[in-house]
Amino acid sequence: MNFKQLEYFSAVAEARSISQAARTLHVAQPPISRQLALLEDELGVCLFLRNNKGVELTEAGRSLYQQTQHMFQNFRMMVDSVRDVNEGVRGLLKVGIIYSNIPIVMDYLREYHEKYPQVELYVRLGSPKDLLDDLNKGNLHVLFLRNPTEEASQLHEKILGEDPLELVMSPELDPAPQLDTIPIEALEGVPMCLLRSDDMWGYSSHLINECQRRGFSPNTICQCYDTPMAMQMVQAGFGISYLPRSIVETHPHSTLYTKPLKGVNARSYPMLIWSENIYYANCVNHFISMFQDKK
Repeated sequence: MNFKQLEYFSAVAEARSISQAARTLHVAQPPISRQLALLEDELGVCLFLRNNKGVELTEAGRSLYQQTQHMFQNFRMMVDSVRDVNEGVRGLLKVGIIYSNIPIVMDYLREYHEKYPQVELYVRLGSPKDLLDDLNKGNLHVLFLRNPTEEASQLHEKILGEDPLELVMSPELDPAPQLDTIPIEALEGVPMCLLRSDDMWGYSSHLINECQRRGFSPNTICQCYDTPMAMQMVQAGFGISYLPRSIVETHPHSTLYTKPLKGVNARSYPMLIWSENIYYANCVNHFISMFQDKK
C-alpha cells in the first residue's frame, strides 16, 4: 500500500466512477484500475462493487475511505506545520536570561509572542557562564546578558540601552532619606550586601573603589553569590546593595527602591547575544531581527 494508491482509491470513492476520477486526477484510466487491483490484492478484500452506473464502496471500502480521510487531513496538517516552521511562525525559541535582565526581557518576549503566538518559548534563568556555555553548545539560541563579553569575537552583541547603577534599599536603611541622591560619604558604616568580589560585571569593585577614594571602605556584611541573593538580603533588611536600577522591578510588591550615588554615573548595558557559528531556524531569526531593526 502506498500514498498514490490511496489517493486513487479516495478519488474513485468520491466520484463513484473510475473514468471520472481519471479526469479529475488528469491520469489515464488503466493506471488507476491497475493500482486499485493491486490495493485489493494486498489487503485481501473487495473495496468496490462494480455496476452499470459506476462503482460503490463495500463495507471494507467505506472503512478504508474514512481512515484515508483522517490520514490525508493529518498529512495536510503536517505539510502546513513544516511550511510554518520554515516561515518562522512555528518552532521553538530558547532564551537564556540573567536575573537582572528579567524586567527588560519581558517586554521583548511579549512583543514577539503577540506576533508569533504559535512559537513555543523556552526560557532559562541562569548565571552568565552557564548560559554562555549552553549558547556555545547550541542548547540556547539567544542570551540576555550585560556589558560586552570576553567572547565578543565569536558572538554577535546588540546593546539594548543603558541601566544606571544605583543603591538598592528599603526605607529603614536609607542613609539619606531626605535626599534624592546619596553622597558617597553617607555610606560609611552602612551595612552593605554586595556581589562577590569576582562578580563579572564589576559592580562591587566600582563601588568599593569610589568609597576608598573618599577614605573609607564599605561595611560589607555579606558577599552574595548572585543578584537574586543580594536582593533577598536587602529585602530581609540586612543592608543595602549596588545594582542596576531596573532590578527593583523584580520585586514589584515590595518597599524596595533605588537612589543614585551623587556624582557617580556608572552604567550597565543590557545586551542581546547570539552566536555566529550556529544555524538558526527562521523563528529565531525573526526574534533577532526585532533588535537589528531597532536603532
